Amino acid sequence: MKICVIGAGIAGALLAWRLAERPGVSVDLISGPRSDDATAASGGGVRAFETHPLQRGMAVESLGELLGSPSLLDWAGYTETGSTYLLPDTDELAAAVDEVEQAELVGPDELTRRGWHGLPENTVGVLERRAGFILPDRLRSAVLAELGGGRRSRVLVGPVLGLVPHDDGSVSCRLLTGTTRYDAVVVAAGPWTPGLLADNALPASPYRTKSIQYGVFTTYGARPTMFVDETTGLFGRPTGSNGLLLGIDTEQWAVPPGSRPHRPDMSARAVRLVNERLPHLRLLATGHTVNSTDCYADPPVLTLWSVLGSTHRLFTFTGGSGGSVKTALAASRTAARDLLDQADGQQSKEHHTTGETPRTNPSRTENKRMSTSELPRYHTVGIGAGPANLSLAALYQSATDEKLALFDSRPVAGWHTPLLYPGVRMQTGWMKDLVSLVDPKHELSFLNYLVTSGRLYALINSQFDALPRIEYERYLAWCTEKLAVVSFGVTVNEISITEDGFLVKQNDEPVAVSEHLVLGLGTRPVVPSYFTDLPPERAFIADDLGTRLPSMDAHKADPIAVVGGGQTGVECVLRLLGSGFTDIRWIGRHQWFRSIDDSPMANEFYRPSHIEFMQELGRAKRRELITDHRYSGDALTPGALKALYQSNYDGLLTLGRFPVTLLPGRDVTSAELGGDGRITLRCTSHSAPEEFAVRHLVVAAGREHVAAPFDDDLRERIDYDADDEMIVEPDYSVRWKGRNGHRMYTFNHSRYSHGLTNAGLTQLPVRAAIVLNSMFDREIYPIRDELCAVKW
Repeated sequence: MKICVIGAGIAGALLAWRLAERPGVSVDLISGPRSDDATAASGGGVRAFETHPLQRGMAVESLGELLGSPSLLDWAGYTETGSTYLLPDTDELAAAVDEVEQAELVGPDELTRRGWHGLPENTVGVLERRAGFILPDRLRSAVLAELGGGRRSRVLVGPVLGLVPHDDGSVSCRLLTGTTRYDAVVVAAGPWTPGLLADNALPASPYRTKSIQYGVFTTYGARPTMFVDETTGLFGRPTGSNGLLLGIDTEQWAVPPGSRPHRPDMSARAVRLVNERLPHLRLLATGHTVNSTDCYADPPVLTLWSVLGSTHRLFTFTGGSGGSVKTALAASRTAARDLLDQADGQQSKEHHTTGETPRTNPSRTENKRMSTSELPRYHTVGIGAGPANLSLAALYQSATDEKLALFDSRPVAGWHTPLLYPGVRMQTGWMKDLVSLVDPKHELSFLNYLVTSGRLYALINSQFDALPRIEYERYLAWCTEKLAVVSFGVTVNEISITEDGFLVKQNDEPVAVSEHLVLGLGTRPVVPSYFTDLPPERAFIADDLGTRLPSMDAHKADPIAVVGGGQTGVECVLRLLGSGFTDIRWIGRHQWFRSIDDSPMANEFYRPSHIEFMQELGRAKRRELITDHRYSGDALTPGALKALYQSNYDGLLTLGRFPVTLLPGRDVTSAELGGDGRITLRCTSHSAPEEFAVRHLVVAAGREHVAAPFDDDLRERIDYDADDEMIVEPDYSVRWKGRNGHRMYTFNHSRYSHGLTNAGLTQLPVRAAIVLNSMFDREIYPIRDELCAVKW
């Protein structure tokens, strides 16, 4: 994977450094002018306490990494000074301070003892011992030296003359020396970011530029620790043997990048304030002043942000509250992970507490914990923004003026992104979109998407038997943008029930309250136990195949195994074949690699009339029937299997043997890395145990449901069946105690009550219509399915 980072400030340099550490990733870092940028001008203060909860989490993580790394301490030139943060007291402040190790909340008397005077009533201080400052330009230089000497990284010199997004999601970057096409491009150019985007006709909001100004004074008297006085905007830190860096928030916006406006009145005000606040300290002379510009955004959190949604891999990484020094280490690690997740669609399994901050989510701009009455209130909140909840949102907006919000953990829109590559086809027809089966005149129909995007005739004339999956993903992204109800980057970790309704939290911080709740949590890859101890560069899940392929180029003739006989498995095999691999073992548990039964009779299972029929049966009989007709949906598309056989035969003509060996009826029980560097797979079979030695292993062992993050109280209220599954009523509502008018619905968790339509795409608008009719207690959308020749 080839990635470009534009901007060699502290944020861009650290992001490129993080990316260059990842296997299979090559990075170009494009450097611009450094003499007067925000990194060179930054005072370098590092502490853990911040008032914004997301900033605080990243600051804690960044300081911990800095103090725990001798090399980073050396690169950054860290000096410990301690920190004092002055701010008005609130009921929530003590809990925030408790999140920071070795931090102490002190009152006015202790602040006076430490030399502070003239503070407004109710001012308190947050004291940190393990805090201080670094030299950001020195850290940046060390990182650039590492990148310049790396095998898979380069430092290039700008300026950037053009950015061109392409239809396949890649982005070209034009320099004076030529144009290069990248799998992903990140603009981390600080105050130059909005101008660079605007010059290329790209969205430039919500970034703003702002003036930075401070002076360095020689002093007489006891100097304070590094400090921030939130009551005045004053900030400072000790420098050298008797110096004090001192500045004040300029509030001067829309400053041209690279300019250095100087306001003598701000300097005079800073001097006056420090004389009032620290009367024992004397400012003797001004050593020098610093003036620069930086980039800001709302909320003020340094995070990866998609410029064009999931249709292109163009991102920004800027917009913290001034310099990014306090949070850049954690933010760059999270951004590198999120960038690769968006490039290959992998949902990270590692727990992170930072960096998930959509610029569009107003509930994330608060700097304090809010009570339920202060939270954004919705009629309905949906967890997850996959096709099921998008269908609900589309029909919802046509039916009511009530407010709905969807929260999704992904940074941007997407749908099984790592499995979206040319040649992969859908298993459902294009008419079964988000709305058409219920409301064919709806503006978010797939047909309207084709017409408004100018793709209609090109798609028709291409005569696809099955729609490209990439096209469907772009349709979903188009709908998401039109709906404008999704807050991305919100990982809901707790749902509880209160007197006011369902309370939704992220990282234990409340973000919304709603009358009703709809779960559309989707699935995640199954990871077999035998897989976890294998080296990740040799054994990985199917979602990682795209990012691993470049590092496997030298081993295309070596044996490679794909474990999993489902649709994802066959798509992995086809991708390996198309990439030139010549010894692929495809292993599946079942007796044969079975294609979907797409006959007219099998499709009768996917009608509202059959869903109604299933509700009339007992639980045991429903389960028996659903298991019996699972191959009408849980199997391979005939086109994929046909393409595999034809490609395999082409390989036979070229190699004199089949490049793919199909191994059905095998169940992998263990795997281990041998001394020869190969992975040995042990399998059961219909006759005798077998072993296969391969260099790489791709696991496509299916997917499992993501559990809803209920708190203990709500979980105990829910009714479960004998298989410990939530009991789902015919209207997709969850049966639970103490509803008090609040209703909970679920998609994707009703397989053995509603059939295979539970998790598929064929009945999306029908399911959404049933939920809305139930939620509003009236027939908003009639569901008619009376012309059925089958009598169940």
